[in-house]
Amino acid sequence: MHTPTEFFTGNGFSRLTGRLAEATKQFNKTLDQAREDAGFLPKGNLREPVLTAEFPGCPTDIPINFLAHPGRLMDYCLIRVQPGRGFPEHVHGYGDEIYLIISGHGKVRVDGVLYDAGPEDVFHHRAGVAHELFNPSTNTEVLEVFAVNVPGVHEDLRSEYWGIPVDKRSAES
Repeated sequence: MHTPTEFFTGNGFSRLTGRLAEATKQFNKTLDQAREDAGFLPKGNLREPVLTAEFPGCPTDIPINFLAHPGRLMDYCLIRVQPGRGFPEHVHGYGDEIYLIISGHGKVRVDGVLYDAGPEDVFHHRAGVAHELFNPSTNTEVLEVFAVNVPGVHEDLRSEYWGIPVDKRSAES
C-alpha cells in the first residue's frame, strides 16, 4: 500500500503514456517557453505598463502580462479615460468587475443610477448589470481607474461576450 504522497508523486499526469504522450509533453514545453518569452513577471507597475489595449480615448494599461496565462482567474488594468471620453454602457455576460478610482473625477452609471466618481471610490459591477464609465471634464484631467475582472477572459472573447454593449437606441424603442 502506498501513502498518498507516494501514490501521487511522480505518477499520474507526470507519467503520461499512449499515442499522444510525446506530443503532449512537447506541447507543454513549447507553452512554457512561450510564456517565458512573453515576459510574464509577477511584479509590475501601473506607470510602466507592459501592454496597452487601445480603446478610443481610453487607453487601458496592463502592468503585468496576464495575457500569457489564458487559464488565469482574473484580469486587471489601469484605464486612463481622457476628457470627454469613456466606456459606453455594457454588460458582462459572466463575472464581476470592480473599479477603483485612482485619480481624477468622472461618472459611473450602474444599473441606471449615475454616481460621481473620485479618488478612492470603489464600484462593484455584478454580472449581468449594465454599467458605464466616463470623464465629462472639459479640461485636461484624466480619470484613472484600476479595474479588476473576475474571472479572466481570453482577449478574443472580450468584444463578443465579456463586454456586451447596450444599444441605447434599441433600449429606448
